[in-house]
Amino acid sequence: TDARSSLRGARRGKDSGVAATMGATAFVGRCMFAFVFLASAVNKLQTLSDPIAGAATLASIAPRLAAARALFASKIGFPLYLVLPFTDGQLLLLGTLTEGVGAVLFVADSSLGAKMLMLFTLVVTPVMHAFWLIPDKHSAGYQVEMIMFYKNVAMFGALLFWHATRPVVVGSRRDGTRGIASAADRVKWE
Repeated sequence: TDARSSLRGARRGKDSGVAATMGATAFVGRCMFAFVFLASAVNKLQTLSDPIAGAATLASIAPRLAAARALFASKIGFPLYLVLPFTDGQLLLLGTLTEGVGAVLFVADSSLGAKMLMLFTLVVTPVMHAFWLIPDKHSAGYQVEMIMFYKNVAMFGALLFWHATRPVVVGSRRDGTRGIASAADRVKWE
C-alpha cells in the first residue's frame, strides 16, 4: 500500500503541474485574444478625448449608423431611438466601454466579459464592416471591410466556443479538483 500511495502522490503532483501549466496557458491565450479588443477600445477613447479627432471619427461613422437605424426602422416598423435613445457619440462611447470592460473581464476569465465581447461583436460587425454595400468589389476598401467582417465572425466563433466549453473547466473547479475535468465530469456537461 505504501507503493500505491506514493504512486498516487506522484500522480497528484504531476496532475497539479499540468493543471498549472494549462491555467497559465489559458490566461496567456485570453490576454492575447482580448488584446485586440482592449487596444481598440483604448484607441477609441484616446481619439474621442481629442475634440478634432473625435469629431472626425463621429463624422466617419455617422453614415453607417444612419443606415443601420434606417434598416432597423424598415424591418421592425418603428425607429431605433425609441429603444436606444442615444446620440452617435453616446453609442460610440457605450460600444467602446462594452468592448474595453468586456476585454478586461474576459482576461479575468469572466463569462460576463465573454458575453459583453460577443454582444459588441454581434452588433458592431454588420454595421461597421458592411463590405457588401461597397460597389467596387476590387477596391482596397471592399477587401479591408470584408477581412474585418470575417475576422470579427471568427472572433465571435472563438468566444462562442470558449463559452460553450467553459462548464467543463468550471465543473472541475466546483467539485474541488483543479484543472481540466476528467472524462466522467465531461459526460455530466454534454
